Amino acid sequence: MDVIDERGLIYVAVLFVCSALAVFAGPARAAATFGVVAASIEGAFWLGGNLSRQYTAHRRGGGEPVLALLEEK
Repeated sequence: MDVIDERGLIYVAVLFVCSALAVFAGPARAAATFGVVAASIEGAFWLGGNLSRQYTAHRRGGGEPVLALLEEK
C-alpha cells in the first residue's frame, strides 16, 4: 500500500466520523471539521515529505542550505 492509498483510507475514515458528527451537531459544523482535519492531514504529508527530502539530501552529503547553516554553529 502506498501513500496515496493510505491517504485515501484516512480521508474515508475522517469522512465517516464527520458524517456521524453531522447527525448530532449539524452539517455546517461537520463540514468545517472535515475542512480543518483535511488541511491538517495535507499539512502533515507536506511537512513530512519536505523533512524526508532534507534528511536524505543531508545524509548523501548534499545538504540543504538550512542544514549547512546549522552545522556551522
